[in-house]
Amino acid sequence: MKRIILVLVTVFLLFPTYAEDQKWVQRVEPAFWWTGMNQQEIQVMLYGVDISTSEILVNYKGIAISRKELTNNPNYVFLYMNVAKETMPGKFNIVIKRGNKSQLVLYELKNRVEGSSLRSSFTNADALYLLMPDRFANGNPKNDSVPGYHQGVHRSIPGARHGGDIDGIISKIPYLAELGITTLWTTPLFDNNDTQYSYHHYACSDYYKIDPRFGKNEDYRRLSDSCHAKGLKIIIDVVPNHCGSSHWWMKDVPATDWFNTWPTYTSSNYRMTAWTDPHASKTDQYRLTHGWFAPNMPDLNLQNPLLFDYLRQVYVFWIESANIDGMRVDTYPYNDIRTAAKFIQSIRNEYPNMNVVGECWIKTPAEIAYYQSGNNNKDGFDSRLTSVMDFCLKDVFSSAFNETESWDGGLAKFYSLYAQDFVYANPNMIMNFLDNHDIDRYSTVVKRDVNKYKMGLAMLLTARGYPQIYYGTEIMLDGIPCDYQGHRFDFPGGWAEDKRNAFSVKDRTIAENEVFSYLKTLLNYRKNNPVLQNGLMKQFIPENGIYVNFRYNVDKTIMIIANNNGQAKDVELVRFNEMLSGKTIGTEITTSKTYSLNNPVSIAAKTVLILDVH
Repeated sequence: MKRIILVLVTVFLLFPTYAEDQKWVQRVEPAFWWTGMNQQEIQVMLYGVDISTSEILVNYKGIAISRKELTNNPNYVFLYMNVAKETMPGKFNIVIKRGNKSQLVLYELKNRVEGSSLRSSFTNADALYLLMPDRFANGNPKNDSVPGYHQGVHRSIPGARHGGDIDGIISKIPYLAELGITTLWTTPLFDNNDTQYSYHHYACSDYYKIDPRFGKNEDYRRLSDSCHAKGLKIIIDVVPNHCGSSHWWMKDVPATDWFNTWPTYTSSNYRMTAWTDPHASKTDQYRLTHGWFAPNMPDLNLQNPLLFDYLRQVYVFWIESANIDGMRVDTYPYNDIRTAAKFIQSIRNEYPNMNVVGECWIKTPAEIAYYQSGNNNKDGFDSRLTSVMDFCLKDVFSSAFNETESWDGGLAKFYSLYAQDFVYANPNMIMNFLDNHDIDRYSTVVKRDVNKYKMGLAMLLTARGYPQIYYGTEIMLDGIPCDYQGHRFDFPGGWAEDKRNAFSVKDRTIAENEVFSYLKTLLNYRKNNPVLQNGLMKQFIPENGIYVNFRYNVDKTIMIIANNNGQAKDVELVRFNEMLSGKTIGTEITTSKTYSLNNPVSIAAKTVLILDVH
């Protein structure tokens, strides 16, 4: 009898019980991963009360625990596992042991699609369409309000949620393809459970969850698949600087240095010039990078290596699972830029062909160029951003057509700006735009003057670099100047209860159809003609309110003539012979009207002619 008891005790000690009610681990992030990744080591964050005191075991061929990282918070374990190249997909248990009891955490390695790391990305051949999901289209009213989420739908309140979602976007992908769009950029889709202004989703509360008011996790992949089926690419909005005050971390912060903290609330100074200023103080740089973007956006400390790895994997996870084609990086210079560069490169190590465009909201070409990869900066800094957003050109669009022509005003601003393109490593990989979710609608900038509006569209679609169109630009969607919510009106017709449907030609006004048709023609021409994607550029100094530039390659020459005067002008062409030699006819690409190049070209007031010359 004693021998039987001894055997039972030995078995009990060697083989601990796995109690179904043991729930020490409350969160596992990421919930799964893939085999065959370029970066073989993965971080799995385990969260639970006093979990750091547990022993952790894994028994799966090809998997080895490389290290277990702890913080000053005993409720977190950052488990690093090495996944050998030959490891097969499958499920296995992460065993969490406490004494003679254990919890089994089921984990899965999925089979990575062959060639996934070498996916193609957006390029200067693309035209991007930026939309805010909450304000574009409501495809599933059933998810407008979700239990446990503070905000439901109140469309009459500008700063409240309005109900747009992923189903709504998917329903309009054919519309975008017809318009001539080739790449979709949505503002973030991650969970955002703030009590106010949650609709913009730049204050994440769960990185591994699509907000249920937008849809489910698998709907993000469905959106991507819908884009790809219609020939569109899709890019993800990356936000490395901050999360939201509603993030579950805030109830139990992973480490004392997880966030950049101050004795009392301290905002950033928002002075990004501190990075390029050769006389800048360390104090100003510290305030820029460690101050919070907003009171409800805790400032992330990416210099914490555990957070760095966590956030890197977040975006690799979504790029892989949703089959994403590129990245846009929010508020890049608000981070420590050298850490930010390592962060972006760590993602690009997994996807070497992936292009990344960064938001560096600065007001001179030299400062913007500093952030484009390959720029050979004097201090050796390389951002790892293949593309940057041209906020300087945006400012030119905002002023040039409203000004009287002068030495440095009006169209001269285009000439002066393009003359500084020598500062860029690659001018063809600059994102150009008239407006976006953070600035005044272009319709309000030109006071809904259709002629000025079309001039902006013409100069945008023929500029070096590539264009970004903000949702509603195609119908000259209205707004309220100097008001964030005023930049973010709902797209008319995106809701079943809307009185009219501006997605449909029959419900648009005459002016809306004129703008839509004009932009559609320009977008589709650019889509099918590489000369406007990566052709060389030659410009001539503006004279008498007339600015002329050319885009050209071995196959085609495009002449752009802009008249910023309040009256029609006849443009003598002799001055442009170096580009027109041997060419006799110009066909305007939006009207198909032909012009003889042997005579002066007559151009109406406040008009841009785009001539295919041959």
